[in-house]
Amino acid sequence: MSFGDLLSSAGNVVLGAWDAIASAAVTVWHGLDYVLQPILSPVLSVLNPICTTIGDLVYAMLAPFPAWVGLTIISIVTGVVMLIAFRYTSNQDAIVRVKDEIKANLLALKLYKDELRVVFGSQVRLLWAIVKLQRYVLTPVLVMLLPMLLGLAQMGVRYQWGPVRPGQRVLVHAELTDKESTNENDFAITLTAPTGVHVEVGPLRGAHDVAWRLRSDKPGAYSLRLEVAGQTYDKELVVGNAQDRVSAMRPGHVWTEQLLHPVESALSADAPIRAITIEYPPVDSYIYGSNYWVIYFFLVSMAAALSEIIA
Repeated sequence: MSFGDLLSSAGNVVLGAWDAIASAAVTVWHGLDYVLQPILSPVLSVLNPICTTIGDLVYAMLAPFPAWVGLTIISIVTGVVMLIAFRYTSNQDAIVRVKDEIKANLLALKLYKDELRVVFGSQVRLLWAIVKLQRYVLTPVLVMLLPMLLGLAQMGVRYQWGPVRPGQRVLVHAELTDKESTNENDFAITLTAPTGVHVEVGPLRGAHDVAWRLRSDKPGAYSLRLEVAGQTYDKELVVGNAQDRVSAMRPGHVWTEQLLHPVESALSADAPIRAITIEYPPVDSYIYGSNYWVIYFFLVSMAAALSEIIA
């Protein structure tokens, strides 16, 4: 076997292993999603309105400042609060003991590097100490995970998307369920826009959605009304030049969508549409703009936490 054939075989093994890992990860996620859906969906239905009200109050206080200042303040406060929460939700005594074990075994590896039995035993104890440390760290992470995700969702509806500018055209989509996607002949859907919003094009039927193109020349928050198979659903449309809160999706009865789009109530599980989305423009900034705000948030919050540790 030539060297090229050997490399090719090794590459195939690596690709096969990667595919197996990816398939296993997908299977685990589907199983986890199946378990979490009936738990988190009703929980988020209760928590999202509360968090949205709190978010509105916080950002009302930050409104006089530039957007990057508000994001910086929130990042710093979050970093400090998460550090304090970690201290009170973790077993600090156990963490200190495990860290001492790690230091002792690292010292043993250095001092007795010529004693194979000692080196092997120290390596085993070192690995086990690292596993125990992860267990102690995981508990506070799980405690803080949901509050952190709820907070990030409230930030996302303000930094990830911006309102439609007056005169700018925007697309609205009603995403169909699998049943309605194949029920083209009997399916009826209409969109009614309030005064000030013009429906320029639509409805346009796609394979899995129905779309409209809208335009409004006046800033404001408008309520669009969709009538689907005899049922009525509302969707908020925000037009303006400021960095107002927007809801890019009225989610379906899926907990991941409810988590990412917390402003509007979720559609019922038996609704003929699974979501209503608006293609809001992204926020243009390298600090608080779309996707960049997440990076800036984590950098500043971690810097604040480290500063608190050093102080």
